[in-house]
Amino acid sequence: MRDLRVYWQEVRTLERSLPQFVWLMSLEDVKRGMVGGRMAEVGAAQAAPLLHTRSHRLATEDEIAAHRIQEDQARRQSYHDGMRRRGIAVVAVPAAVTSEPPAASGKRATTRRQ
Repeated sequence: MRDLRVYWQEVRTLERSLPQFVWLMSLEDVKRGMVGGRMAEVGAAQAAPLLHTRSHRLATEDEIAAHRIQEDQARRQSYHDGMRRRGIAVVAVPAAVTSEPPAASGKRATTRRQ
């Protein structure tokens, strides 16, 4: 059996070398039944043992950017689904194309009060 004191010294050394929060990517391990390719942002204290056991690795900048884009798209989709469930639809209406701006015509816009 490994010496636990050495293990925790290595983990604490690794923890001190990490920033406060890091993005980790899980690695596939058939023996343990772990599926790889999952990302998570965790604190250095949680990341150090995972990196030490080599069940995870630090995510690359490209992976982090792709993950954030995917999260943003999912957030937008969730927002639009919620609006649709409430019966609210957002429709883009293109602006009318005119040859001159309304202020240049010299006429004031009239409004009708009800």
